[in-house]
Amino acid sequence: MRIFTILILILPVFFSCRTLNSNALFQIPAGEEFIYDSLPLKPKEDYKIGPGDRFSFVFASNNGERFINGISGFNDGENNSFARQNNINDYLVRQDGTAEIPIIGTYPVAGLTVIQFEDSLVKILSKTFKNPFVQIRVTNQRVIIFPGRGQAKVVYLQNVNTTLLEAIALSGGIANDGKAYSIKLMRKKPSGKREIYKIDLSTIHGMREAEMIVQCNDYIYIDYIPRYASTILDRIGPWLGIITTSMAVIAIFR
Repeated sequence: MRIFTILILILPVFFSCRTLNSNALFQIPAGEEFIYDSLPLKPKEDYKIGPGDRFSFVFASNNGERFINGISGFNDGENNSFARQNNINDYLVRQDGTAEIPIIGTYPVAGLTVIQFEDSLVKILSKTFKNPFVQIRVTNQRVIIFPGRGQAKVVYLQNVNTTLLEAIALSGGIANDGKAYSIKLMRKKPSGKREIYKIDLSTIHGMREAEMIVQCNDYIYIDYIPRYASTILDRIGPWLGIITTSMAVIAIFR
């Protein structure tokens, strides 16, 4: 029993806080000061399309008359076929920044906002078609959310004005051991560097921050409360099993 008690007391010493909390991400090293970036509630600039993005492309002449007739149920087989065709297609932006677009062919896309992309296509198509209507929608806009201890979620943004609170809700909310007062949002800037914002949603004063608009490729990480006792028991459980079995065998043969 003495040996058993000593081993129980010694085993936790071999597990440091870093070991027990080994799945935590984006922690600030002890003793190091970190200055967070100022929190923008609305994006400073529109999202720019980049390699790997996917987008849908809708085009019709006469300011979209044929397209509107098609989706409104107008009894015209040609119109309906046209609308269906333009709604199911999905196009990839290649690594060189170009995309293959119907009628136009290979076109440089990377670095353009959706509005710039639409305007440039309208200008090209107006040389051949009367009053062209073009609609572009990026279909793979998403944010990655780590809602505390648990599974990360990839949330696709159906709404360009998705708020932080809405994105967290779509991921399933904050886990039981998540820290609502310690949320990190990491946003990639055009330079490639990520700005990091610290957000506190634990009080009613955080409602303003909850309304901030998330952007494509944001990382949202919710810190969580480490459960040291349960983690230690999980780690030393196999050792305790070996020890108790050994002591039982010794007691039998003594």
